[in-house]
Amino acid sequence: MACHECDFLHSLPRLTRGSVARCIRCGAILAKGENNSVERTLAFTSAALILFIIANIYPVLGLHAAGKEQYYTLLSGALVLARFDLWAVGWVVFLTTILFPLLHILALLYVLVFIRAGRRPPYFVPAFKAALALMPWSMVGVYMLGVLVSIVKLADLATVIPGMGLYALVALLLVTVGASANLNPRSIWQLGDRAQ
Repeated sequence: MACHECDFLHSLPRLTRGSVARCIRCGAILAKGENNSVERTLAFTSAALILFIIANIYPVLGLHAAGKEQYYTLLSGALVLARFDLWAVGWVVFLTTILFPLLHILALLYVLVFIRAGRRPPYFVPAFKAALALMPWSMVGVYMLGVLVSIVKLADLATVIPGMGLYALVALLLVTVGASANLNPRSIWQLGDRAQ
């Protein structure tokens, strides 16, 4: 491993919980020993998949105006944009709020389930690289911000009814933050290299 401060090369041993590896040249922290990061990340990611399914099945918002009620899901948001000839924006919403988060969760689950069982998954390297590459493109937080702005703007025009999907999205946002905070890519790579 190269030090991120001075680029001095190190061979890191397996770290125990609470231990810290420092650069022998500049003293920068290279890695910290963590315990159960795979199990915690797996638990958060499993919860994320369940919440993602709930957020996509149930309506996120409902609007009540002029005696009519209309409910919207995550997918219907992208479809409404496409219906108004905003195809590019509709595709971006679909990719960043549905497809990329789903692929990220599935790729991470795939790798973590095998690693937790002590086995190296088939296609380990591309699957874990895909999970890491898709992480910044899963923009559930940005979508939530857009929903909150919409609620504030629409509150004067119609009665806004929060749906089960909205609550699942809030929980999904919190759970994905927990998964990201507990994910230790270095240890996943090491465990994958050691596993059979």
